[in-house]
Amino acid sequence: MLLLNTKECTVITRQSLIIVFILRVSGINRKEQTAHVGNGLTSFVLRRDNTNMKITLKGLENHAGVTEISRQLGIEVANHGILIEVEKSGSGIVVSYDGTIGRIIYNKQHELYRGLGLVLELIKSNQVGEIKETPFYDNLGVMFDCSRNAVLKLETFHKLIRQLALMGYSTVQLYTEDTYEIKEYPYFGYMRGKYTSEQMKKMDQYAEMFGIELVPCIQTLAHLGTALKWNAFSDIVDCNDILLIDNEKTYDLIESMFKVMAQNLTSRKINIGMDEAHMMGLGKYLDQHGYQDRSKLMLKHFTRVVEIARKYGYEPMMWSDMFFRLASSGEYYDTNSPINEDIINMIPTDVSLVYWDYYSVEPEKYDGMLKKHKQMSDNIIFAGGAWKWMGFSPNNHFSANVGKMAHSSCVKNGITEVLITAWGDNGAEASTYSILPTLQLWAELCYRDDADEERLKERFSTCVGGSYEDFMNLDMTMMVPDNKSLDVHSLNPPKYLLYQDILCGLFDKHVLPKEYAAHYKKCGDSFESCISRNPSFKEIFQTQLALSRLLELKCDAGIEIRDAYLNNDRVVLEKYGHTLLPDLKIRAEEFHIAYHAQWTDENKIFGLDVFDLRMGGLILRLQSAINRINEYLEGDLEYLEELEQKLLYFDGREKESDKVVTSYNLWHNIATASALAGI
Repeated sequence: MLLLNTKECTVITRQSLIIVFILRVSGINRKEQTAHVGNGLTSFVLRRDNTNMKITLKGLENHAGVTEISRQLGIEVANHGILIEVEKSGSGIVVSYDGTIGRIIYNKQHELYRGLGLVLELIKSNQVGEIKETPFYDNLGVMFDCSRNAVLKLETFHKLIRQLALMGYSTVQLYTEDTYEIKEYPYFGYMRGKYTSEQMKKMDQYAEMFGIELVPCIQTLAHLGTALKWNAFSDIVDCNDILLIDNEKTYDLIESMFKVMAQNLTSRKINIGMDEAHMMGLGKYLDQHGYQDRSKLMLKHFTRVVEIARKYGYEPMMWSDMFFRLASSGEYYDTNSPINEDIINMIPTDVSLVYWDYYSVEPEKYDGMLKKHKQMSDNIIFAGGAWKWMGFSPNNHFSANVGKMAHSSCVKNGITEVLITAWGDNGAEASTYSILPTLQLWAELCYRDDADEERLKERFSTCVGGSYEDFMNLDMTMMVPDNKSLDVHSLNPPKYLLYQDILCGLFDKHVLPKEYAAHYKKCGDSFESCISRNPSFKEIFQTQLALSRLLELKCDAGIEIRDAYLNNDRVVLEKYGHTLLPDLKIRAEEFHIAYHAQWTDENKIFGLDVFDLRMGGLILRLQSAINRINEYLEGDLEYLEELEQKLLYFDGREKESDKVVTSYNLWHNIATASALAGI
């Protein structure tokens, strides 16, 4: 017996002699098997052809979910196949294989599909034994951001649901600020790819097939800027992206939000948002009512929203930061200040508070915040991060690093519900699939308290159908030579190196010349080899390949052009004006084509126009640089004014530093120092 270090997870394996006997009596040729022996554990892996394995399920009345997921698993449900007995009873998951018959015992519907993946791993590797798993969380969920331009296609949603089902997830939230249809408000989500009622119903039904609850995730106070920009909502704007409290038209809109979700999704849980409304009451509300106690104003609005939610049978959850700020010092992540009892008494018992923390790298921070939250409410949900919101690349390494800390703290503090968020700040540029390694990690932490890399590779292959190592390497473009720490979350050189202007070079002071170029060449070579190993995700790796080839040339280009100009090196300037910058334009166009393929494979078309506008500007500015350099070389321009300017660090540091890498994610400030918006 091999006992794994989990809450309740054992793998029982018989002696290798017995396994060999079973293989032989089953008529399996020795040439079709390989043996792995180590630490007293023997397993046999069969070499199979590409045909589907046939299985027969006994005890399962509804095969719809298994049939739907069968192609991904490489199986076929048939009358005459390997028998798998299925039973719903007990708690947690128990799977076993005795060399002839597989068994799955599960408690909750979503656990069936994780169990199916586990038993198939035993069967395909011909490993005789038993696996027991008792999850640490009652609910493990993921939230996909569908409000930062990338609205998932139904096909993408379906694919993700199948993958999450095999991992063992129980809930999914689609973060929709205005990307869902409210027929009475045609400007709500106008030209944003909003989900229709029919689409929401189909997604709900598909998730339900696998026992996964599709929980609506909306905003009822702030983060509504893309809707509130239209004149149709001018009466209910407080300031910026915040609704006007105490206006009945505001509550008419909010009621319509709940009504739509209640009509189209079966879940009666709902995330009502209410985070980061820092300017609440300081715009039109201030003009109309004068300054009001903002704590009372927040609570007044919250009470009204919860009343509407209850009308439709909902049990709301909300991001905890606004309440936490009211109850403590005004700062989130403050673990030292006392909690105000008056605020605690105002939090209804049927509302869950979602403590979100994507950043902390100190275990004691999670412990302290969870203890503070539990003083406020018994209903606490933890939300961690699957980092994909800092550009075109994920940061699965950082997500895993902090995820392990957060999980340990959740277990220690008795947290039974966890939500992993996949935000898409400033354009949702990274693929939604790119953070699947982080989601796999959290699944294994939930069911096994285990982050063993070899086990993650095996599970990822089953649940996703891709290479875990290759997906983890999607982080590579972030990991420039001076960005090596797993404790740094937001450094994103590939985004600002891509979008910065070739002549103005706002981030050139943050580049290690030559080293970055060598790094991106290595990235490109790696991604090129990944494509054939991950045929179902080729668009992701083709995009990263094209980005790496572009950055390999672009990261140093502005530096070398400036140096050549200041040193009157006309040979280098001619090389850039006649050869390298035209080549860079071609690479930018190739990246544009590759990214288009990735986006349209995953998302609705709306929002891709933002990428087109950004890349169109980049490509045209490259042509402007070519023109200006050549005009200078031909004597038509006396000097290049952009290159006469002294470069500064973008992040404001004054002295040279060994650590030059920085972080910045807003395109309109990366691309130019000039004003792109406003007056």
